[in-house]
Amino acid sequence: MLSDWSYILAVALLGLVALGTRLSGAVLMAWVTPTPRVEKFLQGMSVSVIAALVASSLVAADLKTIVATGSAIVVAAGSRSVIWAMVAGIIVAAAYPQFI
Repeated sequence: MLSDWSYILAVALLGLVALGTRLSGAVLMAWVTPTPRVEKFLQGMSVSVIAALVASSLVAADLKTIVATGSAIVVAAGSRSVIWAMVAGIIVAAAYPQFI
């Protein structure tokens, strides 16, 4: 069985890794010349991270989550607005019948 110290050590190690990746990104960008290609990559990275999080959460999702996410995707594709997509997903999730 794991002791309390092993949990503290694991959390501290994860924190150091997270801090290291954040700092290394800042240091690396201080040396990289921001070309249009690099800027496009950085702009697309946030969208790809969100898409990966949504896709991984849909693997074990219930029908309510799938329907709400699907409606948000449809609204995002139609309106090109992330805000309206989030609003649509929230409304569908809140209005979804609880007994289905």
